[in-house]
Amino acid sequence: MKHSLLTATAAASVLALGLGGARAADLTYEPAPVVVAPAAFNWSGFYAGVHAGYAWGSEDDNQSNLFGDPEPLPQAADSFDMDGFIGGVHAGYNWQMDQFVFGVEGDLDYANIKGSEGYAGYVTNFGGDYVEGNLEMKSQWQASLRARAGYAFDNFLVYGTGGIAFADGKLSSNGYNFDTDTNFGSDDSNTHVGWTVGVGAEYAFSPNWIARAELRYTDFGNKTYQLLEGPVDADWTQTAVTVGLSYKF
Repeated sequence: MKHSLLTATAAASVLALGLGGARAADLTYEPAPVVVAPAAFNWSGFYAGVHAGYAWGSEDDNQSNLFGDPEPLPQAADSFDMDGFIGGVHAGYNWQMDQFVFGVEGDLDYANIKGSEGYAGYVTNFGGDYVEGNLEMKSQWQASLRARAGYAFDNFLVYGTGGIAFADGKLSSNGYNFDTDTNFGSDDSNTHVGWTVGVGAEYAFSPNWIARAELRYTDFGNKTYQLLEGPVDADWTQTAVTVGLSYKF
């Protein structure tokens, strides 16, 4: 009887030790898996894309110099509004240091920028004949080469930009000579070289695709146009708003 009691006690002790060990194993601490934060977006590298938008501004010239003084006083087309569509391609390269981003960019655009104004008066080069007509400025392509500098908030970039700007210009004059009872018309073309400055923002919504919006002011500088009624010095300025999409290689 005593032997049986000792055996039962020993078995119970072994079972208790086993259960305790199992519970201890169940309570063993296992550290949570380490979550690695995604790497910040890096803006360095080459990119290219497309953009489109709207531009508006004004033309200024000295057509009034072609008119004489007799009454009635001349109504010259010395200034008028210009606006229209602009869109094209862009490409550039960025360097990133910490959160600062520097780069260069060039663009080439198709443009449908134009405006016109009527005029009337006695034209000196027409022997003082009285004429009425319309002066029109048109631009069909534009381009720029610019530096960029910005600050990156991970995949969001704000930047300023500035550089040299180019554009074609075509100045046309068409009218009617009341003294000779004839119509007349002439035009001349030039390539303008000026400057441009602006601001923009970009958002990288994937490792390669970047959306953008940009606002730029451009002064295309002065050129002399040789018209039938005489030389006219003309320039124009514009503000353009564009949105676009780029692919980062």
